[in-house]
Amino acid sequence: MPRHKLVMAARTFADVEIEREHLRDDDVEVVLAPLETPAEIAAATAGADGVIVTVDPLPAASIAAFAPTVRVIGRAGIGLDAIDLDAAAGRGVGVVHVPDYATEEVATHAFALILALQRRLLAGDALARRDYGAWRELTPVAPLSEQTAAVVGLGRIGRATAALLAPLFGRVLGYDPLVTEAPEGVELAGSLDALLAAADVVTLHLPLTPETTALIDAPQLRVMKRGALLVNVSRGGLIDQPALARALHDGEIAGAGLDVLVAEPPAAGDPILSAPNVLLSPHFGWYSTAAERRARTMTVDAMLDYLAGGELRGGRVALDGRSAVS
Repeated sequence: MPRHKLVMAARTFADVEIEREHLRDDDVEVVLAPLETPAEIAAATAGADGVIVTVDPLPAASIAAFAPTVRVIGRAGIGLDAIDLDAAAGRGVGVVHVPDYATEEVATHAFALILALQRRLLAGDALARRDYGAWRELTPVAPLSEQTAAVVGLGRIGRATAALLAPLFGRVLGYDPLVTEAPEGVELAGSLDALLAAADVVTLHLPLTPETTALIDAPQLRVMKRGALLVNVSRGGLIDQPALARALHDGEIAGAGLDVLVAEPPAAGDPILSAPNVLLSPHFGWYSTAAERRARTMTVDAMLDYLAGGELRGGRVALDGRSAVS
C-alpha cells in the first residue's frame, strides 16, 4: 500500500500526471475523484490523508463529510476564501496553500489588461475590421506618462504589479492598511478614497475577506474619475459587480478589465456581460505552463511536509483555521 493517499477534486486538473511524475519516488498515490456532494466526499476520502482543490469550495458540510483519516487540505493556488478554515480547524485538519506560485503571471496579466484597456485594443480591433480609417473614434488616449496608476493591496502580487507600472506611468499610488513603508516607486495614499479620486487606473490585489467583500461598491465607483479604468485579477467579490455594470453603463468610469467574477462562469444574463468597455478573461491570470507545474508540485510537497510533521518548504505555513496567511 502507498505511504499516503491524496484525493484531488475532479474539476481541479484534467489528470494527475504531473503529481505522479513529481512523486514517483515517494510512494504516494494521487487520485482524481468527484467531491461535490457529502456522499461523494465520504466515498472518495475513505483512507485518504489529504484533499487537493482549486476552484471547488469546501464549506463546513463538505469538510464534515471527510473520512476521519483526512489530515490536510491542499489549495493548489493562493486564495483561501472558498475553504471554511474554522470547520477545518474544528476537525484538526490543516490547510496549506501556495501564495507565491504565480506572482509574475498575475502581475503580468494585470499589466496586460491595463495596457489593453488604456490603448483601447478591443475597440481598435473591431474598428479596424469595420472602418479602418475611422481611428479618431478611439480618441482621446492620454500618454501613460501623464497618468496615475493605483495599486490596492501591496502584497507579493501588488508589489510586482507596481514594479511593472512604475517605469511607464507618471505616478504610482498604493494603498494597503497593513503596509507602512512604500515599495520603491510607489507613493502611499492616506485612504482608499484618496487613492480612487486621484487614479486614472486602479488595479486590485487583495484576498477576499469579510472586510474586503464589495470593497469597490457604488459610492467608491462615484469617487473615481469618469475616465478611470478598474482592473481586478484577485477575487470577483472585491467589487459590487451590479454596481460596476451600472457605473459603466452610466459612464461613471471608462472601462474595466476583469479576470475574476463573483460567479464563475457567469450566468448568461449577468449584467457585466452586456456592460460597455469591459475586457474579460476566464480566471486565467495565474496561468503559465511553469506556474501550473509549480502550483501542483508545491501543493503536494507542502501536504507531505505537513503530514510528516516537519517544516514546510520555502517558509510556507500550515493554517490551523485561525492563523494569518503568510
